[in-house]
Amino acid sequence: MIDAAAHPDRPAPTGWDRPAVRTAAELLLGTSFVVAVAAGGYAADTGHLVVVSQGAAAVFLVTVTVVLASWFRSVAAPSGSAVGDVDAEYRR
Repeated sequence: MIDAAAHPDRPAPTGWDRPAVRTAAELLLGTSFVVAVAAGGYAADTGHLVVVSQGAAAVFLVTVTVVLASWFRSVAAPSGSAVGDVDAEYRR
């Protein structure tokens, strides 16, 4: 028999609590950076692929915002502090 007090029910994991989603976002971050730099260099040299470079840069900026927010969100504030209490209330 499992003691319910020792093992409280945990809420279902959100999208960012799953390692596969985080890994995919981080891979997209790196890939979009490489594509933006490579296409930007090629576009500066030849004048072609400017749209690809701009699109990759936009994807990179959105992805870096999402990943940084995820990284900072995953840092847990100590329980009992005002920040920890607000964070716990927000996650409910």
